Amino acid sequence: MRTPDRTSFEVTPSVPTESLNARQIRIDASPQTSADRRVLHVGRSATPGVVERAEAGEFDILTAEPTRLIHAGRTYEAASAPSLRRRPREKTGRPAWVRWALQRYLLLTPSPNRQPVIAEALGTTQQSVSRAAQALQGLVTDEGKGLLAPDRARLLEHWRSEYAGPGGQEFGWYGLDPVTEQVGQVVNIAALLEVHALVSGDVAADRLAPWKLPMRGRVYVAGPIDLSDDGFVPAPLGEATLITCVPRDPTLWRLAPHVEEAEGSDGFPIADAAIVHWDLLMSGDQDSGEAAQQVSRLLTGGR
Repeated sequence: MRTPDRTSFEVTPSVPTESLNARQIRIDASPQTSADRRVLHVGRSATPGVVERAEAGEFDILTAEPTRLIHAGRTYEAASAPSLRRRPREKTGRPAWVRWALQRYLLLTPSPNRQPVIAEALGTTQQSVSRAAQALQGLVTDEGKGLLAPDRARLLEHWRSEYAGPGGQEFGWYGLDPVTEQVGQVVNIAALLEVHALVSGDVAADRLAPWKLPMRGRVYVAGPIDLSDDGFVPAPLGEATLITCVPRDPTLWRLAPHVEEAEGSDGFPIADAAIVHWDLLMSGDQDSGEAAQQVSRLLTGGR
């Protein structure tokens, strides 16, 4: 690991857990732990007692809520490092997954569909779809054949302005193989582990609307997978060649096309075009904006 002040050290990360408590610390402790390579206890959160002991230098911890590393008694907060990736503005309140998914559905399906059909596709109730449609007055119409977005470009702009993003936990990995091969390897590993995976970002965009050479891989997975034994090493998100993400948005899996329907996918399970468009916009990588515009044409019917 390398800290913001460029201090480097080696750790052995534990299996991530929901909450780091005294019992979990004892379970993760290794008799082989040395001063040169300490165990890094990883969890979504940590109890006050564990944080206090880590600050006293007894052991190292890494948490997601808040994002914080405590190593050798020194605390490194996420705010102390510069932001490496563009982030959407902070959303408050309960995520409107159904409303946001309805907008993606209408962008992905140019023909009208009735609410029961949409509800089944989104894995929700007809009442939820009806409420979501009512909240989109002016963007969605129903002329008897089903819901339809008459101005898909306007709907895409509206969805981008209010969508909070897939969210979830991100894990950075670094590999030496071409990015497309790295993504293919992760998809295969996920299949062996029976973990649902979806390809997004550069590689998915290259399959949907070729424009730029893939520079970084992005794969959504239903649960964390360890790639350290398969030619990858953990890396900061800003330096990673591949990012895996366990998303909060449950609708990613509902709207993804079947592999055989994703033209040119080469067997990759690809996320829906709206999510690929979003990830390109948020990546901040060179040429991602232009690539996002190419994907947006698929969603709006533009040429």
